[in-house]
Amino acid sequence: MEEIALFVVPVLITIFAFALIKTWMDGRAKAQSEKVRLLEEALKNPSIDRATVERLADRLAGGARAGRGGLGGFARLLFSCGWLAFLGGLGLWLFPPDRDPDWRTGAIWIAVLGFALLTYPFAIRELEQRRERS
Repeated sequence: MEEIALFVVPVLITIFAFALIKTWMDGRAKAQSEKVRLLEEALKNPSIDRATVERLADRLAGGARAGRGGLGGFARLLFSCGWLAFLGGLGLWLFPPDRDPDWRTGAIWIAVLGFALLTYPFAIRELEQRRERS
């Protein structure tokens, strides 16, 4: 009985996770298609000025994200993993499970890696902004 549970539980968790992610992705795709439809309708309006038409066309083409001044999805993932690693490393460094010095060394490396992941999206965004300015 226990062997069956060890197989069935991970399979059910995987199926549930897949269904949850699939539902989330379908919702995002539907929202994105609705945004595109609304942008297309707005571009057909003859009473809007040239600057607005250019901004809407840029949004429709997927260019610069004028209304979404933040991090992209992958950058958010890196940022989140960086926070978890940074805080986890600091926690292990300050409160190691053993008094073994190897725990502290590993914890410092985890915290440094977490800090690197934490700052990476901002560094890339800054470099892209500097490239656009020059």
